[in-house]
Amino acid sequence: MTRPVQWPKGRRLLLMRHGETYEPRLDAPMPGAEGDAVLPLTDRGREKLREVGAWIERVPLEAAFASPFLRAQDTARIVTETHGLPIGTLDALRELPLYGPPGSTLKDVAQRYIRLMQDLASKPLHEVPLDGPKPLGVVLDDALAAIHEAIESVSGTALVVAHGGLNRFLLGHWLGMPPERAIGIEQNFACVNVVEFVGSGRPWVRTINATLHDPLKLEAPGV
Repeated sequence: MTRPVQWPKGRRLLLMRHGETYEPRLDAPMPGAEGDAVLPLTDRGREKLREVGAWIERVPLEAAFASPFLRAQDTARIVTETHGLPIGTLDALRELPLYGPPGSTLKDVAQRYIRLMQDLASKPLHEVPLDGPKPLGVVLDDALAAIHEAIESVSGTALVVAHGGLNRFLLGHWLGMPPERAIGIEQNFACVNVVEFVGSGRPWVRTINATLHDPLKLEAPGV
């Protein structure tokens, strides 16, 4: 699906990154593969998400979906609280499996992303390895297919909460960017991206990395 496809016409997607899970400093401890799925939001992250929810309360959402990871599920529940929507789980929207050594920090994970960028510059997308059984191209194909099916189930606007690493490649795909450039799309905690699938079924990326709780990005960590 990384080739152009016809998307359901007239739909609008609010694609979010989950809320804050760690203090953005290079020595912040990071989970390994065994703890990633249950990494919780911070108290500050929950507070900021309630501010985002005050904006999303105005949106006529028809459905909400999230990655199966705890931080994405909790994000979706907080920002859609007033809508009373059930949260659908899209298993294919897990964060990219990229981990440092045991006891790693944010700096270690950043170095793993540098190796990913090197692979992207030298290999086809479907040959770029991750720390899991599927290469990056297959992970992206699966995520795109899951979102395609999800927004087909609505006639208007849907919310999808996923992860910073994956979101970069989803947005890059819709923008027609080379994957090695898409990794440079910033995705701050609790950001909202707006993608509209217009009458032609082609994606229009209307907003990228909007932090509704911090519109001037005075607190944006840049990681």
